[in-house]
Parts: sequence; C-alpha cells; structure tokens
Amino acid sequence: NLKFWRNKMKKQLLIAAVAATMGTAAMADISITGNAEYKYTHTDNNTTNATTNAATTEVNVKIKGSHGDTTVYLDNEFTSSEVDGAGMDTENMYLKTKVGPLSVTAGNWAGSTSANTGEILDNARSSNKISVSAPAGPLKVGFWTTPGTGTSDGFTISGSVAGVNIGLKEASNQYTDINVSGEIAGVSYRLDNYDAEAATDDAFYGMVSKEFNGVTLTVNHIEAKKGATLTEDDGVFDAFDVDDVTYKITRVAAGMDIAGNAVTVAMQNSTEDNGADNDSVKVTAVRTLAAGMVVKGTFQSADNVTATGDTDTATLELDVSF
Repeated sequence: NLKFWRNKMKKQLLIAAVAATMGTAAMADISITGNAEYKYTHTDNNTTNATTNAATTEVNVKIKGSHGDTTVYLDNEFTSSEVDGAGMDTENMYLKTKVGPLSVTAGNWAGSTSANTGEILDNARSSNKISVSAPAGPLKVGFWTTPGTGTSDGFTISGSVAGVNIGLKEASNQYTDINVSGEIAGVSYRLDNYDAEAATDDAFYGMVSKEFNGVTLTVNHIEAKKGATLTEDDGVFDAFDVDDVTYKITRVAAGMDIAGNAVTVAMQNSTEDNGADNDSVKVTAVRTLAAGMVVKGTFQSADNVTATGDTDTATLELDVSF
C-alpha cells in the first residue's frame, strides 16, 4: 500500500508540474501584426529622355511575444518569393525587460528619425547591442554598447523639463548631439545640434510647424559643413536624402485635407558641396478606403539629383495593415 501511495503521489506531482508549465505558457502573450504594400513607379528623365516603369511588392510581418516585464520583437521583411530566402530580411530582432529600476534592451534594432541625430545620421540597425537606462528624477539616463567593436558605445540623457523635451546623446570619440523639441504658442519645434569629434563633420537640423485655418505649414532645414556628413537616406528630405554631396537643404510644406484626402505640397531647395543649387516640388495625396486599404499617390519634379539629370517621378502605392 505504501508503494501504491508513493506512485500515486509521484503521478500527482508530475501532473501538477505539467499543469504549472502549461499555465505559464498560457500566460505568455503573442501578437502578429504587419502590412503589405504594392508600389508602382514611373520616371521620366528630362536630361537623358529615358523613361522607366517599375513595381515592387513588400510584406512586413512583426511578431511580438510578452511574458511579465519581458517583451521579444522579431520583424521580417519580404520583398520577393525566391526559394533560397534571398527575398526575406530579418530586421529588428531584440528583447526588452526590467531588472529592478533598470530598463534593458538587447539585440538588433534600428534608430528613429525622431530621436537624436535622426535626420542627420543613418541610425542603422544595431548588431548585438545592449542598452540600459534608469530614471533620474524627470530624466532618464542610459548607457549603450556593442561588445567587441570598441567603436559603438556612449550614454544618453532624455526627458521633459518645463514642457521642453530634451535629449543628449554622447557617442564615445565620435560626437555629442543635443536635441530639444516642444511647442510654444501653437508652434511645434525641433532643434538638433550635432557636434562631431571632427569639426568638419558638424551639422544642424531644425523644424517649425503651425496650423493656420486647417492648413499645417512646416519648415525643415538641415545644414552640414560637407555633404558626406548627412547619411540619413530615409528622412523628410526625400529626393536629396540619397546623395552624399548635398550639404544644405530647406523644405517648406503645406498639409491639408481636401475632400477626405490628406494632401501635402512640399518644395525644397538644396546646395551641393560645389555650390550647385537644386530644387524639387512634390505633391502627395493619401486616402483610406472603406476596405481598410490606404492609397497613396505622389508626383515629384526634381533637379539634377546626384547628377542623374532632372526627373519627374509618379508613384502609386497600395498599403494594407493587419
């Protein structure tokens, strides 16, 4: 009888252990989101008289798994259906957790254009980076490093003081960047001063925006001592983001709603290292359809971008999120 009860107890303990494990797994929260985009582009080069038509398809799948204070992110981008996997790119892949008062982020993730240096530098996706931050009154103090590289570490200070958002980023032996933003009397602003270790790499970015009778006017300006300093290629300056010879750009834009369409008209003037001036005009219209599809159409006329000639470019994008 004693042996019987021992075996019964073992079975009950085993069942309890399995049940506890299943209960723990059930507490984990997993979500899948993303979007699919089809884009058609027609380009006329007025200098070479060449005309091109192209189309791209992109599907982004974002997986997020949470358990307690820990969240894991995995973002995949699909741009073709090649069987060898060449059309799939694993982008952000990182975890965030809490250790007492410390917030920890570790893995591979991309920076944001709204953060320090965002419109100035290409904040490329980190590789095996770890960032630790902690609150300090109204501010947050952080440190990051990429082990083994010796060239990617520094600290950050961020927070809001008297309604002003402040961000300071110090990258060891590379640069110090100070970013302030906020709103005064209905005018939104952002100022970003990039002080590089090499004085010839210094740069500045500024933005002001205000709404007038349903029309939002925005002025963006960026300036460096040489074009090679400005490495961000997916920011607000569109046509002139992709070259390494433009050192100064001013953009003036007006955004408004026209019959349910979000319409933006933007004009830009840029200056290259050699003193050459280039201009562009871009009109964008975005509309959300009843089925959840977002349709975006653009037309841009740009001068001599990266010495390829004057171009007129029209695009049509179909985008749906899930």
